[in-house]
Amino acid sequence: MHVTVTRLFVVFLVCAVVAPGGARAQQSAADSIVGACIANDTATAWQRISQEWNTERPGSWSNDSLRRVLIAMAEEDQAVRPATGFTDSMKSPAFVRRMAVRDSIGLARLREIIKRFGWPTRSMVGARGASAAFLIAQHNEAIQPEALRLMLALPPGEVQGSELAMLEDRIRAFSGRPQRFGSQLKPPAGELLEFYPIDSVSRLEARRAAVGLPPMSVYLCMMRGFTGRSAKFPP
Repeated sequence: MHVTVTRLFVVFLVCAVVAPGGARAQQSAADSIVGACIANDTATAWQRISQEWNTERPGSWSNDSLRRVLIAMAEEDQAVRPATGFTDSMKSPAFVRRMAVRDSIGLARLREIIKRFGWPTRSMVGARGASAAFLIAQHNEAIQPEALRLMLALPPGEVQGSELAMLEDRIRAFSGRPQRFGSQLKPPAGELLEFYPIDSVSRLEARRAAVGLPPMSVYLCMMRGFTGRSAKFPP
């Protein structure tokens, strides 16, 4: 159970910021936290990259039915996850089991989609659909190496750079290698959250901005909002 809780906790921290929609109450709470944290942020590069990805033109994707399926899958995924108080929820074995069941359902459906269509891309299902596929992958460790390989093989612009970065961090952290983008935190063992080891912390902000991830000050603010705990940084 400890391994499962560890994986689920880290995935929540990563995906709370990027979930494409979700149950209305959860998404509203998450939007409020994110909005408060970026209100005074003066950095613009990451916001521009993020806005460019999330700006969608109706009809610019080729498979609308698959897009709707993926977005519904993401909403079902988020419906079992609270936007706040997640660290307390993780203390409940019943809660952990519910998430594990939902994740396994999402994994099976995503595998079927990949087998039939390949990895869902922006030109295929739009930004929301592509981000939904990423969300399901981030909640299922078994498919993550395959997902990263498929995403890296795509032309630029077909998947979101920040999502590629977080998936790479996730795989590196759990294989004992330093993460590159500082997206992965360890499960709580005390009052302060701690990051998995980060490579070249002095260049971390530049790497994050280049892929559309917010500055660490904003990210740390979001983590306080989602978990109710501060994180130790620099690590």
